[in-house]
Amino acid sequence: MTLVQLRTARPPSAVGEPLPGGPLVDPQARRIRYLRVSLTDRCNYRCTYCMPEEGIDRIARADLLTLEEVATIVQVFAELGVERVRLTGGEPTVRRGLVELVAALAAIPINVVLTTNGARLAEMAAPLRQAGLRGLTVSLDSLDPERFAAITRRGVLAEVLAGLDAARDVGFSGIKINTVAIRGFNDHELGELALWAWERGHVPRFIEVMPMSAGRLYVPGELIPAAEIRERVAVAAGAPLVSDSGEGVRGLGPATYWRVASGPHAGRRVGVIAPMTENFCASCNRLRLSAAGSLHNCLARDDAGDLRSVLQSAGPVALAARVRAVLGYKQSGHTFALDGQGGPDKAMISIGG
Repeated sequence: MTLVQLRTARPPSAVGEPLPGGPLVDPQARRIRYLRVSLTDRCNYRCTYCMPEEGIDRIARADLLTLEEVATIVQVFAELGVERVRLTGGEPTVRRGLVELVAALAAIPINVVLTTNGARLAEMAAPLRQAGLRGLTVSLDSLDPERFAAITRRGVLAEVLAGLDAARDVGFSGIKINTVAIRGFNDHELGELALWAWERGHVPRFIEVMPMSAGRLYVPGELIPAAEIRERVAVAAGAPLVSDSGEGVRGLGPATYWRVASGPHAGRRVGVIAPMTENFCASCNRLRLSAAGSLHNCLARDDAGDLRSVLQSAGPVALAARVRAVLGYKQSGHTFALDGQGGPDKAMISIGG
């Protein structure tokens, strides 16, 4: 599909058929403002915490949402009050037509951001910026080439670093660097990663490991609690961290932000995403759409509702009704446990984090 075709592929609701019911609100009175859209379950990496060694059952290409369907679904969510859409995977940059899709979504209008492993960013940063992409989050779990290759099972660190430089050069600012903190693997690098990110104008963020894939990839001793993550960053910064609003860098996601209180790095910020030890379910404001068109209320649960069939057989009003019906089952919180129990059967790669 061409850029012009995608930009004009609007559902009937966009041309005079208003959607009933007002903004999306779940049973706990949390307003939904954020949609994460997985474009594919394919990836050019095989990260150890994201994909089981034996792989996953792939979605047949014929069962993937088309770009037109993605644009239509996002349009409906925008009319229901969703303010931001994050494109994820798998790895979204391996999906053909990504740049055209970004342009179509930006024209809705809605705030479009992207999470990527960065492997293709050197070639794609400029066209994505031109298409209207508003923000980037890049996964980076180590600054050591061998360690990076080990955790990604095939990644090349130099490619990601070149991609980050290219993104900064074309005007992306405040790029978020996501690091999964793993004891015994990169725990000694957390402070170094923060300093490295600050030097380049990026925003380091650290994520606690989660028991996805029914806990098969989870080793309880590898969990580094959020409090320890902050302590390690504070030591590297040479000053304590204090709670921060994150103004200017905060999006609509679950990270809490902290800033260096004094010294040469005073004012620098770090984000922490702590689903295991500092539960943020009470403020959850998001839904997740799989690459096959299933709407997930929670990363940590396997319950989902199909949107694609409604989209194909009915229209935006029916689709909005299905979204509300699925949202009606959103629970108050997840069931992750520190021993690795309580996680969903789905792998991280199948839903995009």
